[in-house]
Amino acid sequence: MGILNMRDLLAYLSSLSSYLPAVLITVGVALLIACAVGCNCSPREEKDDLFHREVY
Repeated sequence: MGILNMRDLLAYLSSLSSYLPAVLITVGVALLIACAVGCNCSPREEKDDLFHREVY
């Protein structure tokens, strides 16, 4: 593949722009699902300094 001129580059980017919203939505939903699964699978035994169960 040779050096692209500006017209070829803009034509390539404009052909990708039709798929961009679908790709962004798919990546966003996959990230949301991954975070939800990560929160469900994390160990619940850990206690941190801000949210501990010992309330006096």
